[in-house]
Formats: sequence, C-alpha cells, structure tokens
Amino acid sequence: MDFLCRFGCDRDMQVGVTPEETAVLIRWKKRSDNHALVRMKAEAVLYASEGVSISIIAKTVERAERTVQEWLAEWRATRMCSVLTGHAGNQNAAEPARAQEEELKAILARPPSRSGVHAEFWDVPAMREVVKIMFDVEYQADSSYQLLLRLCGLSLELPDSFDEHRNEKAITRRMAEVKAQVKSLLDQGWEVYTADEVRLEHEAETRRMQLPKGQRTKLYVDRKKTSQSFFGALSLTSKKVTLYPIEGNQNTEQTILALDRLQRETETGKTAVVPDNARFHHAKMLAGLYEPGRLLERITPIHPPPYAPDHNPVEHVWNAARSNIANIQRETPEETFGAFASYVTGRSFDYDFEHLPLRETRNDFVS
Repeated sequence: MDFLCRFGCDRDMQVGVTPEETAVLIRWKKRSDNHALVRMKAEAVLYASEGVSISIIAKTVERAERTVQEWLAEWRATRMCSVLTGHAGNQNAAEPARAQEEELKAILARPPSRSGVHAEFWDVPAMREVVKIMFDVEYQADSSYQLLLRLCGLSLELPDSFDEHRNEKAITRRMAEVKAQVKSLLDQGWEVYTADEVRLEHEAETRRMQLPKGQRTKLYVDRKKTSQSFFGALSLTSKKVTLYPIEGNQNTEQTILALDRLQRETETGKTAVVPDNARFHHAKMLAGLYEPGRLLERITPIHPPPYAPDHNPVEHVWNAARSNIANIQRETPEETFGAFASYVTGRSFDYDFEHLPLRETRNDFVS
C-alpha cells in the first residue's frame, strides 16, 4: 500500500511543489520567529505535495478542512505569494510596508545563518535570498538590495576604526595641532573654514511588476541616475555654509575656482581653509597657488590627518543634509539638489573641531 492510500488521500487536492519551493517552505516551517499562520500554510502545502489527505492536514495544522482547501487552491494560483499574503507580505512587492520593514530589520540584526541563509555576513546575495523568502519578490538591480540594507541601518562601508590605513594615535596628534592652530587664528580675527566637496545623486526609477499565474512575482526596476557636485565651506565664526555648485567632476581645477571665489567673497583679509584629504587637494598645481603673489595668496591651508573624515565638521553637515532630504522622494534632479542646497545654506551648524555629533559605528561620510 503506497503513501497516498495509507492516509486516505484526496488526489484532487494534491499540489505540485518544485525543489526550490520545497526548500523555502521547509525553512518557513522550521523557523520559530516566523508568523504562525505562515508556518501552518507552509506545512499544509508540504503535506499536500506528498499526497496527505485534507482531513489529516487539517488536524495537523488545527484548521478546518475548508480552510486547508482554500490554502491549497491559493497555492495553485499564486504559489509562494499565497503563503505570505497578508502576513510576511506580498501586498506591496515594490516597497516593504512598515511592518515588513521592522521584520526585515529584526532578521538583519542577527547573523544570516540564523535565518536559514548560507552566508557569513549580510551582503547583496544574502539579502536577495531573504527578500525572496520573506516577500516572494526578486529585484532586478543590486542597488535595490543595497538601498534595503541602508534602510535597515546597515552599511556597505567598513567602520573607520577597521580601516587598515587609519592610525588613531597619529590622528590624535595631528588633530591636537590643527585645533591649536585654528584657535590661534580665530583669536587673531582670521576667518577659518572647513571645506569639502560633496556629490549628490538623484535616482529616477520605473517599476514594472509581473505576476503570471503559477509563477513567482517578478519586479523589474529601471533606474536612471543624475549627479551634481558641490563645494562647501563651513565658517567656524558664523556657523554658516557657503555652497558652490561644481560643473562636471570634482577635481583640482574646480577646487581652485571655488577657493578663489570663496576668498573674494570673504570680507576678512586673512582666511584659513581646512580641506579634506582628497588627493586633488594636495596637487602641486594647487599647493603653489597659496604662495605670495599667486592666485590664492590670501588663503592659508591647514591639512587635517589622513583617513579621518569624521573629524572634519563640514562632513557632518553633509550627513545631516543628506539624511534630511532622503526622507522625501522628489520628482526631478533640480528639486533634489535644490532641497539639499536650501537645507545646507538655510541654517546654522554649531560644529567645530571641539563640538561634533556623536560618531556613528558605521562610515556614512560621502566624498
């Protein structure tokens, strides 16, 4: 007597399950942190795929036979979507709902292995697998998974403290020298700026969702990016930021143009600028222009230690502005860049080398 006959099966309700679907359903069935109803649905589909009768399945999952029949009918129509619908969520495949976002954050707070994902750490492939399991959604672009990682508080960057080039003792020594020099210049009436370039991106996307009967949901996303760079200088006296748009790429030539404009618009005769450590800020062509009789003779550069962007006050301005405008999706690049410029120039930032926001555990500083 075969398996079907032993359990008095209803052949009309037997369902087909692919090996890949079986693996996913088994994970959902075994996970204790999953929704109870999702576990029961997964269990019901697995039993039905083996030919177990409706009555036995109903008793096992403690639901009415009619309910189990509805589950299996939904499985035939929408496959994995039927197991997740209304619980782990497939109602908004294009973007996780708030409840889905919180569940995803909880899962990403643990090692991937504890969620049934074979990976040492969370990256795009691991994220792809867990999103497919949770929401039955597959994004076409890797950037979609990268955005989800950032949405959940993870970063694709290593923390500064793990940068193999970063020397904390050397940074501490040099920053003590920088602070002493800056304080001396401010006491003498100099205008001191901390300066840096920042690049913003406006990303437009077109989403198309395909849900063929009996197949997995497919979400196709076409993305177009437009970028704009700015040169910014935070005054340690007025606490205001002077912002200049950059035409094209960030480079030495654009830095020279911005610094020349900054010195001409600064009323104080003596000006010091603390730039970041971008390579083009140390170019010979730029260094020579600070000498007497040259274009930037009114500016005295003060170079901070390398690999220490968290000690530059203007970097924290960029982080604050980017976090603020990231909460609203704007339709055009002009609106995105305009919102950034308005935020940066429309307020004071009480940042200096002695007073900076608390350093985060991840490096979000932009270049």
